[in-house]
Amino acid sequence: MQVNNNPYSKFKPYQAFQNKKNGVKENNNKFNLTPLVGAAAGVAAATLLTSKMFHKPLFKKVENIKTTTFQDVTEMLTMAGLANIGGVIGGSIGKNKESIKNKIHEAGFQIMNTSIPMLMVTAVIKTCEATKKLNKAPIKIIGSFAAMTSGAVIATLLTNKNKPKEEKRQYTIKDSLANFDDIIATIKIGFKKITDIVPVDKILPFIYIYNGFRAGNKE
Repeated sequence: MQVNNNPYSKFKPYQAFQNKKNGVKENNNKFNLTPLVGAAAGVAAATLLTSKMFHKPLFKKVENIKTTTFQDVTEMLTMAGLANIGGVIGGSIGKNKESIKNKIHEAGFQIMNTSIPMLMVTAVIKTCEATKKLNKAPIKIIGSFAAMTSGAVIATLLTNKNKPKEEKRQYTIKDSLANFDDIIATIKIGFKKITDIVPVDKILPFIYIYNGFRAGNKE
């Protein structure tokens, strides 16, 4: 039996170099259309569901629609959840159990990475609005940023709870880009005058489709 005594053999950079040297292709995630379609279908289903729940017209433009914080948060969380569920369902077609398990774990992370920071941002903004000394734009912005950051950390810790080291989910730059939805949530909940001028909520479906696609495309 041949024994590998190379001390660098367990390091991923060394393994990647050896694979490239020997002409072995890396097992990276490839673009897959089915999770993208599934995530888009999930967003469409969420839009239809919340429009029925809150009696909002889907295509007809109505001026001066007033929404509550509860409604805004419910719409965003529903869209995030169904986008990830749709992405996993679409991406699981023809996949083995291990792949599907990884997709479900990734969807769990994506949902927590969306919902926990958003709920913390909402709590900070509502606290500021309820306190006269804190109800100022700079304080809201700083508090929201702190809530976003700590919420992302909490989401990662919860995802990795009771998992072995090699299975722990690392927070990446792509994950921080996905947290852009929390910035939009901050604007929607705490700075509604901005949304009257710039329809920032139109960006949200694309962010959630991206998150759902990442979950469904996970191998």
